[in-house]
Amino acid sequence: MTTKPPLKHFWHNNFYLVVKFKHKDNMKKIAFFIVAAGFLASCTKWENKSTEFKVTGLWTGVNQEAQIQALPFLDSSIVQATPTWEANFQDNGSLLIDSAGTRIDSMGWVIENDTVLVLSGIDLGLGELGNGAPAPPKVAFNILRLEETSFIFRYDTTFSFEVDPNLPAINLTVKQTQRWTK
Repeated sequence: MTTKPPLKHFWHNNFYLVVKFKHKDNMKKIAFFIVAAGFLASCTKWENKSTEFKVTGLWTGVNQEAQIQALPFLDSSIVQATPTWEANFQDNGSLLIDSAGTRIDSMGWVIENDTVLVLSGIDLGLGELGNGAPAPPKVAFNILRLEETSFIFRYDTTFSFEVDPNLPAINLTVKQTQRWTK
């Protein structure tokens, strides 16, 4: 007379699992399955998500810092608190900025790689710079920090322009750092 191996019944995430234990190798398989399931569950952590996923959503301003240098003539820095600003990075690539009730909805965003955020339709307020060239229609910001509740990105550029053809060109360096929170 042969006996059937015992059946074990498990409930996991609304799935009913029946496992036959024929011998000890099955226990190893079950242990491997549990470890593999734990690994797959860990892949859904925030740190493992794409940069686009992390940026998408509503962010509230903390502050914006602007530094302008044209050495030796100009060296200026200003920090502006921005708690009334909201930036809604939507998953369709559009960006809505709400600054104390004033909505700017003609902007877009894209992640160029994991460290560069490109904004389109942005006006840095620099107007026409050096040799009559307009400010760029797309601005690439370096992502300095991107965490669940903190988003900091920065734009650095240098423009050269001549005041007088008899004098050397002046280099104007602009650095803008934006800090946001969720």
